[in-house]
Amino acid sequence: MTATVVVFSVGRVNPVPAQVPAELRNAFKVPAKSLLVNCEIRFSRLSDSQLSEVRITPGEAAHVASSQYGQGRRSRVVFESLGGYVDDNEIVPDWVGTKSWIPKALPAYLVRIGGDDIDSLGPTKVVNHFWNVIVNAATGKIVSATTYD
Repeated sequence: MTATVVVFSVGRVNPVPAQVPAELRNAFKVPAKSLLVNCEIRFSRLSDSQLSEVRITPGEAAHVASSQYGQGRRSRVVFESLGGYVDDNEIVPDWVGTKSWIPKALPAYLVRIGGDDIDSLGPTKVVNHFWNVIVNAATGKIVSATTYD
C-alpha cells in the first residue's frame, strides 16, 4: 500500500490595502522648516497603512481647530496638512546621548490659523501671528496648539 502526500506551500498573503480616498492621500503639504524647528515637532508623510487610520477630512480638521482657536473676525486657516506628528520633546536620549525612544508618529493634521490678535506677555498685543494647531486625524480632538511664531 502506497500513499501520496501532496503539500502545497502558500506564501504570505498580504491583505488588500484599504481604499484611501485621494483627498487624504494628497493632503500632505510640507510645513516650513522654521515651524518644525520652532515648535519642536516632526511631521512627515503617512504610509498607506497609517492613512487607513484617518477618520476625519481636512475640512473637518480645519473646523475643529478654528472653532477653538482663531475666533477673531480676521482669522482664517492659512495652511493644513495631514501627516505623522511626533513631539520632539517626547524623544528620550539615553545616558550617552543616543535617541533611545522615538514615539510612533500619530496621524494628525497641522492647521495654521492666521490673522488673529494674540495676547503676548509684553506690553502690547501681538498682531497677525499664527495658531499652530495639531488635530488627531483619528479622533478629531486637538492634541496641542502653540503660537510660537
